[in-house]
Amino acid sequence: MTVQPHFETDRFTVVRLSPVEGRKLVEVLLQDEALAARVPWLPEKTRDGALQQAYGIELQAAAGQIKVWGIVARELRIQIGAIISRNSLEGIDVEMLVASQFWDDGVVEEASEPVMDWLDDNAEVLQNFPISMH
Repeated sequence: MTVQPHFETDRFTVVRLSPVEGRKLVEVLLQDEALAARVPWLPEKTRDGALQQAYGIELQAAAGQIKVWGIVARELRIQIGAIISRNSLEGIDVEMLVASQFWDDGVVEEASEPVMDWLDDNAEVLQNFPISMH
């Protein structure tokens, strides 16, 4: 069994999520209207649209096409965001979804740094991702 990496920063714990856990987190995040308005791959900015996209993320994660990481604010003991990584023709694409009430808290910079370092260090592992054309 492969140990899933997790990372500790000053304020956050970043953990790799299972496909089901990733779906549940993205489902909740995409129901944040301010966040949903900024997500270009969410064409239908409704609850049903969020559910549909979250299920798509679960399927892609289960197929090994993407990895989903949860961002936990340790002080609050809640998940406040997700990091989604996927292969593309240009390399690895990384996207951050952070609940709108935390946008001014430096979450993106702090939480993404250890994940980006891990992705750089494990590029050979990630080459086994199937590449999908969307």
